[in-house]
Amino acid sequence: MWQRNDRTSHIGEGSNRQDNCLGDVDQSDLFRAALDLDEAAVSIFDASSRLQYANLAFCHLYGQPVTDQHLGSTAEKLSLLLVPACGSQIAASRCLVPTELKTGEIEECTVALANGTRIGIVHHGLPTGGWCTRHVREIEQLQRVGAINELISFQSLIDQVHDYLWVKDKSSRFVFANVALAKDHGFSHPSQLVGLTDFDLHCQEAAHLFRSTECEILESGFAMLDREEKVVDATGQEKWLSSSKMPLRDASGQIIGIIGVARDITLRRRAEALGKRATELEEASRQLEAALERERQVNALQSQFVAMASHEFRTPLTIIDGAAQRLTRRRDQLDAELVSTKAEQIRSSVARMVELMESILSFGRLEAGKISIALKPCSIGDILTACCDRHHDWDRKHHVSLRLEPLPKNVAADASALEQVFTNLLSNAAKYSPHSPEIEVRAWSDAQNVYVTVRDRGIGIDEDDLPRMFERYFRARTSSGIAGTGIGLNLVKQIVELHEGTVSVASRKGHGSTFTVSLPAAASAAHPPSKAPTRNS
Repeated sequence: MWQRNDRTSHIGEGSNRQDNCLGDVDQSDLFRAALDLDEAAVSIFDASSRLQYANLAFCHLYGQPVTDQHLGSTAEKLSLLLVPACGSQIAASRCLVPTELKTGEIEECTVALANGTRIGIVHHGLPTGGWCTRHVREIEQLQRVGAINELISFQSLIDQVHDYLWVKDKSSRFVFANVALAKDHGFSHPSQLVGLTDFDLHCQEAAHLFRSTECEILESGFAMLDREEKVVDATGQEKWLSSSKMPLRDASGQIIGIIGVARDITLRRRAEALGKRATELEEASRQLEAALERERQVNALQSQFVAMASHEFRTPLTIIDGAAQRLTRRRDQLDAELVSTKAEQIRSSVARMVELMESILSFGRLEAGKISIALKPCSIGDILTACCDRHHDWDRKHHVSLRLEPLPKNVAADASALEQVFTNLLSNAAKYSPHSPEIEVRAWSDAQNVYVTVRDRGIGIDEDDLPRMFERYFRARTSSGIAGTGIGLNLVKQIVELHEGTVSVASRKGHGSTFTVSLPAAASAAHPPSKAPTRNS
């Protein structure tokens, strides 16, 4: 297809002929015929950088016929014709023109053509001041050593692989690669990677990391397998690779380089990230649904609380109104026993209403974050005695036994807040043991804490309900039919925790309940109580 014109490639017009045994044959024609037989591409330029000769192999290598019109052209002008084959004018110039070359000197370089073919360029300085250049395909050099078929089959094989494959020497220079790796770095052919390092392809930080890993492999002889690495390709896109690198050994077992393989796992990483995000969103959705369900439950409990509170207030008011009407109707027949009985009912009902109002108001202040406690020295024994006495005044059906063991003289606490705690526990003990009059209150201490227990022998609590007893608005199943708001124990828990204490419950259904309050003890030593250790009320 590409054939040199018969009139081309003269070394010079008017070449001297020699009349010898060759007869009329032009000696330059003999030289031209000999050079045309050379498998290497040959070009000759004079001292003025003008083309004097190009053989057939040159025309075939660069896909351009050299005719009479090209002879005498400057190397710069001729390089423009070679741009399509070389890929750039710079590469074309390197194929034709040496950088600095003196007579008798040789200059060598390697150039990758646009089709991926790598050629070796050797410029020879001529005595006339010009130069002669030989252009040899690397593949032709391998043919001379009999390796062409092996290379073609191996290169074709690895070019079918979508993973990145490469070989580096001990200086981490690429000596072999497949087309997938070349294209990822913006090259059209793997041969264009040969001689480059990661510092030519990646940012300094990534290149130093890759080089450090390869030095470790070369030194230790151990492979690096399936390491996930982030890189940036020729388009500036971030990618994730799963890379494996292992030492390359020669026949004697000496390490001579690195073999590498990497798989693009960007899509997998994205899928994993999306899966993780989906899981997070699913979990957030579950949490939101749970929060909405809790909110629905709280709203239902609040509605229940309003109904219960209304009932709780209505009951003592009904008792007060009934007692007042009875006194009114029998005002002309009043006797001391009737007055005493009705007055007791009125006082008990008023006390219950006061207790309810205090609990509701305190609970509201706690929920709004407006309640605070004032810690002052106070006696746990005195607080418990006052609470038991007050309970006795309005509840004649139950007997409260108070047992005070050695206690600190004082603890740092808010006396009125603790009175509310113990009053609530006593009221609950009485309310949930309608047929068991005995209520036991015990207080004792150790080096760290003061403990108070309130025990009844009433209806008890189901085991499944125990963990929820201090929740807001929660009421145990055993409390069915017994009036209550579900805020008392939650209020107790919050007040005790404001004192940096704890409250717990132990109970068996049908066997009563025991509530235990633990409060930090004062630093002073324990001493016997001022009153008798047991009190019946």
